[in-house]
Amino acid sequence: MKRKISCGPQPKLIAKDKDMFSRSNYECHILLQNRKGEPVPISQNNDPDFPVWKIEYAYSCMVFGSYDEAMAYCKGRFFDVRTVPAPLACRAGKA
Repeated sequence: MKRKISCGPQPKLIAKDKDMFSRSNYECHILLQNRKGEPVPISQNNDPDFPVWKIEYAYSCMVFGSYDEAMAYCKGRFFDVRTVPAPLACRAGKA
């Protein structure tokens, strides 16, 4: 994943930006975002002998054997790039 530094307002990602996250043997199929608005690309390996799905977020990388497993992991954790992520809930008694 390429990190970019920008001055001014945070750039907004759109679904068509997924091509920016395709590289080497992985093709980005879905682009989501975390609660902070950071990109979360979901990519598939192009090698037919090793067709795994990879989820990259922050500085972490998770690999799954199927698309369904990858999407089950993403459910509730990541959001569509078209939506505004909900703010994190404050813990009771802490501001």
